[in-house]
Amino acid sequence: MVKADSRALAVTCQGAYNGYTMSERAPDVAGPHEPAQGEELFVAFANTLAYTRGIVEDQVPDTDALLAWLRAQRLISDRAQSAEASRLRRDPAEAARRLERFRHLRDVLRAISTEVAARGRPTRIQLRRLNHILRHGLHYHQLEAETDGARYAFAQVGDRLDQARATIASSLAQFLADDVPDRLRICDNDACRLVFVDRSPTGRRRWCDMRTCGNQAKVARHRARTRAALEDAPSLANPALGGR
Repeated sequence: MVKADSRALAVTCQGAYNGYTMSERAPDVAGPHEPAQGEELFVAFANTLAYTRGIVEDQVPDTDALLAWLRAQRLISDRAQSAEASRLRRDPAEAARRLERFRHLRDVLRAISTEVAARGRPTRIQLRRLNHILRHGLHYHQLEAETDGARYAFAQVGDRLDQARATIASSLAQFLADDVPDRLRICDNDACRLVFVDRSPTGRRRWCDMRTCGNQAKVARHRARTRAALEDAPSLANPALGGR
């Protein structure tokens, strides 16, 4: 199973929870510290479109950031990152096209994750789109004779960026085929919406991180209950006595 490099950019709930201000004492909602987990590669890339308190933030807004992300995940080498960066800077139209193809991949990953989380399986159209991306990543190796014919080079034939894109897509394909698709989740915090895999023993996690999104949701429910109780409480004034 393909997993993201643990040393790469950490993708967690965006915007740390900063607490709340209220006169009444809130319940103790800080759950246990969640164990560190290896992150699926498709989850890491899907979450490069992050939501900070409901505001969308693209963590790979340009090709330089995209190439840096791919290098951090070991999908391309240092040499390939430098070569692709130089090539794309010389050709802005090609850079825009490449960026759009990765954004399309991300849209497909998020759409499938949302569909699986809600209904248990992707649609046929979503599967066709995923398979189309996988086909574009085909590559092979061949032995090539150099100009003088005395030396040989073992070279990879195929597009590096398409291969990286297909590798990310294959992470989701392998997860759906070999893992537990019913554990794929979208964070229940509408201001977050990160993709995650529920590895908890019970399989009942609703939030990407209990310490942030989970706490915020529980505090919001506590506030709502307190507000409702105050609104439903009988008035101390007696209307029949003129409010005395």
